[in-house]
Amino acid sequence: MNPCLTWYAIRTKPRQEERAVENLASRGIATLAPRIRGTNGRRDSHLFPGYIFACFEASRMLHNIHFTRGVAYVVSFSGVPAPISAELIAEIYARIDENGFVIRNASALNPGDHIVIKSGFLRNFVGVFERDLSGSERVQILLRTVSYSAHVEIPRSEVALAS
Repeated sequence: MNPCLTWYAIRTKPRQEERAVENLASRGIATLAPRIRGTNGRRDSHLFPGYIFACFEASRMLHNIHFTRGVAYVVSFSGVPAPISAELIAEIYARIDENGFVIRNASALNPGDHIVIKSGFLRNFVGVFERDLSGSERVQILLRTVSYSAHVEIPRSEVALAS
């Protein structure tokens, strides 16, 4: 991880995360734009679509950042850029590989895995993991009972691999 005083979230122009990263890097500004490898034929994508992180001294560089190609704006509150904690940036760095991709958890669910629901009104039901639902912390599973099958969407935190 690059040593840096203050990190900020930057909203990029639509689908221009890489352009913003390249242009900021050409100005010597450290950036972080974690990506997720596509699965099941899906393309690679950004962990935070439309956002990247950059490390810079706001009092000196804010004007230059605003006029960097690919950048829409620096996330701010009441006109003041909102700093991102160094701990959060360190945590993100700890979860990405040398190519900038999020390291998948070894216990990640794969289509076809048998799962058990840990809580909620469906607690202890066993089903089959089908897929993660994009843009959310929910998953789709297939529940089968004696004479009934149903696709159910539930929070990811409520499922675990069946033993």
